Amino acid sequence: MDQLSAHDPRRIGPFEVLGRLGAGGMGLVYLARSASGRRVAIKTVRGELAEDELFRVRFAREIAAAKTVGGFYTAAVVDADADAPVPWLATAYVPAPSLEELIGHCGPLPVDAVRWLIAGIAEALQSIHAAGLVHRDLKPSNVLVVEDGPRVIDFGIAAGVSSSRLTMTNVAVGTPAYMSPEQAKDSRSVTGASDVYSLGSLLVFCATGHAPYRGANPVETVFQLLRDQADLSGLPVELADLVHACMRPAAENRPTPAQIQAELAPHLFSRDDAAGEAGDWLPPNALDLIERKRTRRTVAPPPPVLPPPVPQQAPGPASVVTEKIAERRAPAAGEIRLAGAAVPIGPGPRAEAAVVTGAAAPGTDWVRRAAPAAPPAPRWRPWRFRMSNDVWGTPVVAGGTLFVSSFEVHALDIGSGQRRYKTRDVAWALAVDAGRVHAADGPHLYTVDVADGTERWRNSLDGWIYSLDAADGVLCCGIRGGGVQLRSAASGAELWRADDAQQDYENPQSGPALVAGAAYYYGGGRLRCVDPRGGRLRWAFQLGEEVPSRPVELGGTLYLTSGTRVYALDAATGAERWRFEAAVVLFTPPAVDGGAVYVADYLGTVYSLDAATGRDRWRGRTGSRQGAEPVVVAGGTVLVGAGDTLHAFDTGSGRERWRYSARGELVGSPAVADGLVHLGSRDHSLHTLDLTTGQLRWELGTKGELTGSPVAVGGRVFVGSKDRCVYALDAFYGTAVPG
Repeated sequence: MDQLSAHDPRRIGPFEVLGRLGAGGMGLVYLARSASGRRVAIKTVRGELAEDELFRVRFAREIAAAKTVGGFYTAAVVDADADAPVPWLATAYVPAPSLEELIGHCGPLPVDAVRWLIAGIAEALQSIHAAGLVHRDLKPSNVLVVEDGPRVIDFGIAAGVSSSRLTMTNVAVGTPAYMSPEQAKDSRSVTGASDVYSLGSLLVFCATGHAPYRGANPVETVFQLLRDQADLSGLPVELADLVHACMRPAAENRPTPAQIQAELAPHLFSRDDAAGEAGDWLPPNALDLIERKRTRRTVAPPPPVLPPPVPQQAPGPASVVTEKIAERRAPAAGEIRLAGAAVPIGPGPRAEAAVVTGAAAPGTDWVRRAAPAAPPAPRWRPWRFRMSNDVWGTPVVAGGTLFVSSFEVHALDIGSGQRRYKTRDVAWALAVDAGRVHAADGPHLYTVDVADGTERWRNSLDGWIYSLDAADGVLCCGIRGGGVQLRSAASGAELWRADDAQQDYENPQSGPALVAGAAYYYGGGRLRCVDPRGGRLRWAFQLGEEVPSRPVELGGTLYLTSGTRVYALDAATGAERWRFEAAVVLFTPPAVDGGAVYVADYLGTVYSLDAATGRDRWRGRTGSRQGAEPVVVAGGTVLVGAGDTLHAFDTGSGRERWRYSARGELVGSPAVADGLVHLGSRDHSLHTLDLTTGQLRWELGTKGELTGSPVAVGGRVFVGSKDRCVYALDAFYGTAVPG
């Protein structure tokens, strides 16, 4: 447990907060106690979930059911508030190691110990299913082990997330190595039989020390789950029948939790000396770990895990470590694939002995090419930095530093990848401007120096900050509940505020914004323009009920979309210059370039409009779009993502130049620089294409879905991944910059 900082909450609901336990999939986790002294673990909901109204509805419904779950082997849900500005859930606190920690520390368990644990987990599932819930994420980290048996936690949570609008179609909620085949196909329609399949996977983990499916990345793990047999190597023969029964492909053929308990009971209660305690079943080193966890009060946070250095590589596709492959597939983590080459490139195994030209390294398929006689030393090497928590959103580059949100703001040196500093507190919103990093942890706004992280000021605002913008020495804050505040970036002093910015869905994309020396916000059907320094209202324009996009200003004209309309307004007076009516709703902000305005609707139609008159110049067709990423215009090309495909159109004629399809839906917006296009995909890869032809130049595979959009600056490209890593690569080669 970590001590509270000065700005962590001291109370959440009726509970007094004692310390920070860490971070979970939902958000931060705190240790707290009730008025009677009962200790609880409180899970708070991260910003993007809290902003989704459908999640709140499902969260409230599932938690109401979770409160009814009884039984000896579950960690009881004590209280929750789905309507709070930061929704939270409190469960009984269990000071114990997880099953993941236990097996990692002790190795595979004896057969009798496995039976004892599985019987307890099966009883917990029986209680959960009796309340009408399906766990959906039964895995080793969600099972705690105490002296008198296991405790299953986090039931009723995955269901709320799986039905959220944030969950994209065909993306399963759960952990691939332990989920059922039907859950991998559609996490929303599973039954309790899915948890039984996961229980069989847990049994394999307890008895062998490894998961039944072990792909190089989550996508590959799902492919194994759907197509291959489980890896049961090392499974004792005494447990094989139960594993096969639990992991039957047809859900209706699996045993129920009650039947599993009945099958295990004779083995557990046939011994006269077995009283059902851990000491009767677990090995001594496991008992020691449980005791240490029970008595330990405070632990120091682990140091950040840094990746091994990338072996030095000469530039170009023929000068790197290679591996023979037969077909194009998702690269393993850290691999890079060059277009037209039959092999990926990447760090690979280190060659410790002398390198023989054309010879494979011992025990591998990797081949190291002979280096030139006098290779030039590279000026810069690609790097990877691993966080201890999840990486969020799109990185920000400023002053030779890469700023990444991973609960706190982390400042990484773009040259070496070393962390310069991190902020003390979590950052749900982030903006970097004029040598300062501005962040909000919810109700608090704070500012630190870009160079060294020295805190300059900190203020407590009367509400939850859901959006933050910074420009020209001014901070613009969107406050949940319809508030807008303008503050000095130098001191945090309030410059102006308003409370008439109500809208149905408050999110960073719809929040107040600073654009070209003015502050804009929407509320009550009107778009308002305010002087950012004095707070004087310059003008207001009636839009109606549709929340507008973030405005774009060019040449004294303000462009924005609202519902099915594109508006061009006089930036000084707010007078309407023209409007364009599309057939269906436009989710994207406009992109303005070369005398034209480009927008795309949710069905994938791309519109090119004359910037001066609003005349319809041409239209292009793509596929349906789920995101609100704007069209990207560069080098005479309009780039539009739809599903798993990036479409490129000629800006003048609207003719489609090329299209590129990845193996999964595209993530964020493509980054374009120096004739290259960098785009992320849910196939866990970063793809780099030639802007003119659309041909793949190289590809980086990670162990997680990419977060936000890639950033291309100064011949380098940066991207974050849900494998908790931030990657920095040479934009042209994907490898070291040539000397």
